[in-house]
Amino acid sequence: MDQRKIGVRTALSIAMAITIVGCSGGSDTAAPAPVLAATTTISGTAASGAPFGGAAISVLDKTGTVVGSGTSAADGSFTITLKAGSAGPFVLQAVRDDQTLVSVAPDATSGVINITPITNLIASRLGTSGDPTKLAAEFLANPNLLTSFTVSAKVAEIVALLKPLLDALGATGSPLTTAFAANGTGTDRVLDSLSIKITPASATTSNIEVSVRQADADGVQPTVVQFSNATTAIPPLPPVTAANLVKPGTAPLIAALLAKMNACYALPVADRVNVPESGVATDIKAAACKEIFVNNDPTAFKSNGNLVAANGAFGNIFKAGGNNLVFDRGTYEFTRPNGDIVIGYRATDASGNVTNDTFAVRPDVASAPTKLQQIGNQYIYDGAIKPYHQLRTFVNQRASDYYSTGYVPAVNNTLNNGNPIFSKVVVTTPKGGTLTLKPKSGFGTLQLDKAGTVTGTSFLRMRSVYVSPDKVNLDPAADDTALYFASPASTDADITGFAQQSVWKFDYYLAGNASTTPDATQNYRTRARALSISELKLREMANLTDVDLTELVALSSANKYFDAPTTGPTLDWTVGAGALAPTSLTVWGGVNGANAFNDSLTVGSTARTATIPCVKKTNADAHCTGTVVNAASTYVAAAKLNGLHLFARDPVGREFAHFYATYLAGNGAE
Repeated sequence: MDQRKIGVRTALSIAMAITIVGCSGGSDTAAPAPVLAATTTISGTAASGAPFGGAAISVLDKTGTVVGSGTSAADGSFTITLKAGSAGPFVLQAVRDDQTLVSVAPDATSGVINITPITNLIASRLGTSGDPTKLAAEFLANPNLLTSFTVSAKVAEIVALLKPLLDALGATGSPLTTAFAANGTGTDRVLDSLSIKITPASATTSNIEVSVRQADADGVQPTVVQFSNATTAIPPLPPVTAANLVKPGTAPLIAALLAKMNACYALPVADRVNVPESGVATDIKAAACKEIFVNNDPTAFKSNGNLVAANGAFGNIFKAGGNNLVFDRGTYEFTRPNGDIVIGYRATDASGNVTNDTFAVRPDVASAPTKLQQIGNQYIYDGAIKPYHQLRTFVNQRASDYYSTGYVPAVNNTLNNGNPIFSKVVVTTPKGGTLTLKPKSGFGTLQLDKAGTVTGTSFLRMRSVYVSPDKVNLDPAADDTALYFASPASTDADITGFAQQSVWKFDYYLAGNASTTPDATQNYRTRARALSISELKLREMANLTDVDLTELVALSSANKYFDAPTTGPTLDWTVGAGALAPTSLTVWGGVNGANAFNDSLTVGSTARTATIPCVKKTNADAHCTGTVVNAASTYVAAAKLNGLHLFARDPVGREFAHFYATYLAGNGAE
């Protein structure tokens, strides 16, 4: 690690404190905080592997007063000058959008204090709730939380936890006070290689997982260390092989790839492609756009069967609406068995709509890459595994409202001449269980099979609980029997026992394949696990407006469904503080009491109203007036709607849906 002179004094004082604690145990009695006579500055790096640039940095003292503030530079570096007379200890916060990283300065000496996921973990272990974002308030209530001895002890604890990784990379020094640059080497490579997830579960409890991001054999589950803020003895990470870790300098290469993509999308569409608004990979003509792809060849890209085209992958390259689409917030996620890596990103359009997702990209050289280019996962068929959460609101039966958490194994109902190409897809969970997905007329995705009956849902509800405390001992699975619930239901401990990056196996059986041998096998990895129910209850969700909710009740109270408007239902919603903005809407219904269907619409994250059109899914689908498969039209007169949801995805891939049912529990299709 690089060591700047500015950090020597503080780093040595921390190291000495660790030695004292290790030899004699020390004391938790807080020493009188020094009052500064001279100007004090704190500098450091805010990074999560990639630079945490553009973050609002604030320094709070033990009274909760902000005694210094500033903004991190594009490379994550910052320098904060504190108010004269400010006295430590201090809590540092770096806030960017919906992300917050926390750190601590145990004394008032000028020097280096970094803000990273590692310091966030240290802050979690210092607080009473385990939630780093609450540390400032907890410190205000109890100044003894941040004595030099307590901070030193927790730094030593986390260094011991990370020792196998630190040793593999030859990293030395304190992660709190040793200066470094967010350039993909040294401490920054440690951050690239770490996955640290801290999930609040109650006012006093947080669940924590630490694992190493590295190349694993196909289908192998990652090894993780899981504990809570109440855990007293944390085991170290398992042994780490340096050769399996992300290569040095990967973070800047991710940023460079996203910058190339921005340069492509900044061009007028006529300069990007030969055939605007349509066309295929060979129609891309701009060098800035070709350079995005492996060997500068867009035809080499394939992801879940999708090729580059106006109606396929990277469709916005072909469209005028793709102008000035901006990609940023690049993160290393994991390495695939073939050496390709998966990166996370954020995309923002000209209207401010935001989406979060991943790319599979290929290094040009395996050992010491100089660039990354788009390749896709090279899978033949569609698929994904999504941690999924739902608040199910029964508008005509509010006592039956309940929460559900679990996973959605998502496979599009791919068609050939209007007919499904799959007979089934068998999914093996990380715990060895199996699920079967099958096509269902009227649905755009494969649905879960339950005891030989194809349901109207792809959501595996691992655990569900009623909202009402009066029904705390009752199980929603007993009432909503048309849906798919794990049996027996999982406990919260079962759910938190899943690794954040768990691996799920998908076996694909094409139409006509009645054998036990799949036509293809594809493995998918989550970026985060599903939340437990206690964790889910702490999350806010988007809601229909009061006007829409009142109208929905008025339209459906008599029959528990409502007529589909010819041109489709118009929904209006609100997004409160802490809630994710919806990016997709879906409605469910049937025709003449049968022939279940659903229709979805993608919306911008800034939208608050939209109309969902009818889309014919297969040749046998009769809920739309149109005759062309996958083309929007209007609803037939007999189409009735009985459910809808507002859907959102967080930056690590967790999905949340507020579902509104007009029917009574047990009578619905979804």
